Order: sequence, then structure tokens, then C-alpha cells
Amino acid sequence: MTGPANDEVTLVIDRSVAVVLFEFLSRNVDDADGETLADFVEDEAEIPALWALLAGLESVLTEPMAEDYERRVIAAREAVIRRFGGAFSGKGDA
Repeated sequence: MTGPANDEVTLVIDRSVAVVLFEFLSRNVDDADGETLADFVEDEAEIPALWALLAGLESVLTEPMAEDYERRVIAAREAVIRRFGGAFSGKGDA
């Protein structure tokens, strides 16, 4: 099986995961031009790659333009925690 000719990949993720990722990336990569992640990146190409991921999410999500965006983010976070559990002990509460 060969990949698309344009060298793109298709990623299928849960909508709640996409909303949580969008919110995280827009806060930490877009708003601060990635400076908040400077201590965590190994190579300067990682920030533009995250910008590209953010742009991809933005192109398919309607939630960021919704009037109740903040409520939708909270609901998405809760759904992700329910499905996958929390990453940090005691911090899984929304």
C-alpha cells in the first residue's frame, strides 16, 4: 500500500482529543509563538511542525468559532479524561 502522492498523512482522532489539542496548541504554540515550549523542544523544526498541526486542526474544527467555545473545551477535556484517564495523579478533574 502506498501513501498519498503529495506526501500528506491522514490522522483519525476523536473530536474531543482534537479540541483539547487545538486549545493546548493555540495557547502554547500560536499565542506565544512557541516560546513557552522553548525548554521542551529539541530542534527548531518542532515548533513549525506544531503550527502545521494547529492549522490542520483549525481547518476541520468548528468549535473554535462557537460562542460557547470555553464550555466545549471543558466538555472535551472531561471526555478525554473519561476515555483515557488523567496524566497526573489528582489533576484529572476539569
